[in-house]
Amino acid sequence: MDEVSDMFQSAQIIAKQLEKVHNADSMTITIQDGEAAGQSVPHVHIHLIPRHRGDWMNNDDIYQEIDLKEAELGTVISKDSEHKPLKKIVPDSLRVARTFEEMGKEAESLRPLFRQYEDIWK
Repeated sequence: MDEVSDMFQSAQIIAKQLEKVHNADSMTITIQDGEAAGQSVPHVHIHLIPRHRGDWMNNDDIYQEIDLKEAELGTVISKDSEHKPLKKIVPDSLRVARTFEEMGKEAESLRPLFRQYEDIWK
């Protein structure tokens, strides 16, 4: 249970910082658990999506946008009206990962926002 609590506390802390970085009005925080819920990656993760007033007329349209973005990555498992997969999920072992350089640049740009939490990893 500690892991669940830690995950959601971390998501809340990170979301607040991302909201500032992206000058957002609010955040959409979501988990899709299982294929029918739109889960496209077979491991637990939380989507933290900065939102701006009026970015979608209907707030739930954001989930269609998530599906479209994942389709661009070839990982969507959405189904058509006959419930046939549009694309198959790509297992983690076959996913093309971002480079360490790309992830490092992103981490370095965000690191100053989280300095006060560095001691929790020691």
